[in-house]
Amino acid sequence: MPELKQKKLGTSWRILLTPEVGVLIPILLLVIVTTILNPVFLTRRYLSSILVGCVFIGVCSLGQAIVIMSGEIDLSVGYVGCLSGIMIGKAAMAWGLPAFPCVALGLATGAFVGLVNGLMVTRLNLSSWITTISTMFITQGLATTIAQGIPQSIESLGLSRVATDRPIGLSWLFFMLLLIVIIMDFIIRRSKFGYQLRATGGNREAAEMAGIDIRNVKLIAFMLAGFFAAMGGLFDVLNANTASELFGAGREFRTIICCAVGGISLAGGEGSIYGVGLGVLLFHVLWFCLRILNVNPNMQLVLIGLIMVLSLVLDFQRKRLEVRKMV
Repeated sequence: MPELKQKKLGTSWRILLTPEVGVLIPILLLVIVTTILNPVFLTRRYLSSILVGCVFIGVCSLGQAIVIMSGEIDLSVGYVGCLSGIMIGKAAMAWGLPAFPCVALGLATGAFVGLVNGLMVTRLNLSSWITTISTMFITQGLATTIAQGIPQSIESLGLSRVATDRPIGLSWLFFMLLLIVIIMDFIIRRSKFGYQLRATGGNREAAEMAGIDIRNVKLIAFMLAGFFAAMGGLFDVLNANTASELFGAGREFRTIICCAVGGISLAGGEGSIYGVGLGVLLFHVLWFCLRILNVNPNMQLVLIGLIMVLSLVLDFQRKRLEVRKMV
């Protein structure tokens, strides 16, 4: 009987120490406190707005998570998405291309920038910080030059219903994000690439001794980050039915925050895709909570920063406790 009780306790601790539960707790606390202060918050309208708002940063955060798990960072994802969206709008409005080639061009643009980032980091041994900051400025400049301050309409593509239709109050973009999260979680947890990715970020020397080509793993990670950044740009364009050079600004830092809060180790090698999804949800729940409580916009930024730091501290303590339980 004592052994059975100890076994059950161990199982309970393992559940409580998972990154997903660590993020879910502050989300529930925010929802409860905000609902008490303003019952309007817990309505279908606001909950739908929160979930749909997660789409744009959410898909971009998945790519960031993959790069971070490989032991690198990508600061270009925001403007890579912006450039990809501009390319879609340019192809539709100026070149008159149909929907499929436009979307393919936008996604290929993001993957190509990711390839360039990956080649510079893996073949030229450049710092991912410096490399992706450089490509961030390059893609921003290209997006601004191509757009020339003119919004690029995509009405001719006939894709507006993807964002405007709301089955059960949620757009198709949200369901697309949900499907991508499920697929990527399976890849990271179950596939050979997922194992190699975690091994590369966790211990480079051990990964090389195990015969893993860490350069190719990181190259694929950067290409996926560029592809998902472009998908975020595509979602922006579909939602607004136009492409703008203003989309994606500052998104790179938000994705890093969402990844860190969601349990992705910034040192590489560890993380949960579902945790990233919940990290994105925490960010947007917090944002909407402050808005509905009419908090001063300047103070909103301060409080978001403080609460995110608190979440990171709690996650750090969770990891320390997890290590103690393993001893």
